Amino acid sequence: MTIFVILLIYKFIKGTFEYEKVTRFELIIIPVYSAIMMALSLENVRSLTAAGLTIILLILGASIGFLQASKTQIKDTNKLDSHQRPILKIKRNWPYLVGWLVSFAIGISVEVFYGAHINATEISHELFEEVLKDLSTIAFFRSHNAWFIWVLNVATSFTYGACLMVRYPKIREAVRRKNKVTNTRSY
Repeated sequence: MTIFVILLIYKFIKGTFEYEKVTRFELIIIPVYSAIMMALSLENVRSLTAAGLTIILLILGASIGFLQASKTQIKDTNKLDSHQRPILKIKRNWPYLVGWLVSFAIGISVEVFYGAHINATEISHELFEEVLKDLSTIAFFRSHNAWFIWVLNVATSFTYGACLMVRYPKIREAVRRKNKVTNTRSY
């Protein structure tokens, strides 16, 4: 299992420094799904401490999202997909990886704040799960995160995507909805 974890971490880190196709999944679906899950999970959390922590996590998450988007590089392939959207590639670079690690550390810290006793084995297991969620769509949607993880995920993913769309307007074109096919024949 240890070798498998090391290989997953290697793939995740390597992917951070390679160009990957810009997708609606990463920039639209993840933030929207995370917002829905955050709203659902916060429904059962009704303490002043949790409310304050939510505000702090939203601010920290937004800051992390800005950091993660700060050194991204976009490459235009000058090709169009089957829906006539431009195909762009993105390389995340070091700030993305640092932001991801900070988010992971914040998640562990909040667990400890709420009384969890975490040892090195549990941290490595959490790291494995987080890397797997980042690499696998199935793992992401099957995950059962605590409310504070959803809050942090909403803030980081939304801010990251928004920053990229503002800085690189062509990304908006690349992730827009499919054009509806209409019958253009005139009778």
